[in-house]
Amino acid sequence: GCERMKYLRIALIVLMLACMLVLTPSGAIVAQAEVIELGLTDKKGLPPQKDCYLSDREYVDPSISVKIEAGRMDETNYLVARVKIANASQIRSAMAQTYSNPSKVFGASMAKRANAVFAVNGDYFSARMNVGYVARQGKVYRTKCDGRYDVLIIDDKGDLHIFKNATNDAIAAFDGVVVNGYTFGPGLVIDGVAQTGYQDMDNAALKPAQRMCIAQVGELEYLCICSEGPEDPGSVGLTLEQFTQLVASFEGVQNAYNLDGGSSSTMVFQNQKINSPKNPKKRELCDILYFASAYQP
Repeated sequence: GCERMKYLRIALIVLMLACMLVLTPSGAIVAQAEVIELGLTDKKGLPPQKDCYLSDREYVDPSISVKIEAGRMDETNYLVARVKIANASQIRSAMAQTYSNPSKVFGASMAKRANAVFAVNGDYFSARMNVGYVARQGKVYRTKCDGRYDVLIIDDKGDLHIFKNATNDAIAAFDGVVVNGYTFGPGLVIDGVAQTGYQDMDNAALKPAQRMCIAQVGELEYLCICSEGPEDPGSVGLTLEQFTQLVASFEGVQNAYNLDGGSSSTMVFQNQKINSPKNPKKRELCDILYFASAYQP
């Protein structure tokens, strides 16, 4: 009986090892675990693989897929990036410098430094140093919510949560784990409901402009949408109401949050700013929101 148990244990170990290894067609043995979780405080993702760029608008590896499409609405051009990731550690933020020293650089430079597969601008946190909620990669830098702004929280599951007219109490009552928090807004779609009646605050709600948002359409699945503005040849720009209609027109949008717009609107792919290519205005940023590869060849 003991001898039998011994051989059974050996068989189980061999089976476990077989599950951990896979034989390639060439006969070489390689580890199957190709997708890792990135560390919360890591400054960058894993480098994108050159052969995973399927075109100048598409990237696919075992951990992330990005597909960028162009469209037109209300006499305005827009881009939409469809992003799907393998785990929540791949949706990340980066600063140009530090929170206390918010110097600015171009978004493409930040994206390259972070090994971003795809990136967009954040909320330009240094423009409002005395209001709102700011968290980056698990560290909370500011909690000064006075009810004027909608706040976006991205939690450790990669889910988007929008707090309308956020207060400190509302943020404190959040029972999830905060990874990144943004104050710009407003929320465009909240729990599947398109918002209306925007106030013309410092987001130029009633003025046709360049716009940028991030939306969640499923588990670890997102849309990033940017529209051109009146300074782009061939486009007139969108008001917030029009931009909301555009965002809500995509299937499955659960939550969508307006990020900084105007000349700050930045969409980066292959370390190049790809939106508003004919606009002479290009603004440096203090932060980006980006998606990283977690694929370890």
